[in-house]
Amino acid sequence: MKVVRFISLLLFPLFAGAQEAPTVGSKLRSLAGQDMVTGKVIDIEFANPPAYTLFHFWQSNCDSCTGQFTALQKFITQYQTKLVAYGFPYDTKQKIPVVKELITRYKLKWPQLFQYKQANAAGANVIDVLMIQEFPTYLLLDRDGIILVRSNDLTDVEALLVKMK
Repeated sequence: MKVVRFISLLLFPLFAGAQEAPTVGSKLRSLAGQDMVTGKVIDIEFANPPAYTLFHFWQSNCDSCTGQFTALQKFITQYQTKLVAYGFPYDTKQKIPVVKELITRYKLKWPQLFQYKQANAAGANVIDVLMIQEFPTYLLLDRDGIILVRSNDLTDVEALLVKMK
């Protein structure tokens, strides 16, 4: 049986210039993908509760990514009534066992939508469209899919959530 893995993203262009990365104020219209652990197809709908959506982009060979997993796990637990989280591991197909082991070891219990890293650096749809070039990267979105925070530092996300209380 052939398993089809997919992820798609539509970006509403609220930002100027085709070469600029979507940043604060840009709007995502929709996103769907398959959780690499459960195989479940995920349709991300920003309008549903809770109030915020956190995207976490990471790589298995990124020490600063894996070094933040414990803090990220605690952060998501602390804000579980305010946000829903989605991980986007970005690696080659050969690294899938390593990625799954890290997900298990660090108890990353939120959906992980694998992004295929290819030699030509194209093909990871969400990574490509959002122009994610550094890891980790965190995006915090509101119920309208508007990017509120784009940062490599989780404390920036927390600062906004504290401010929004």
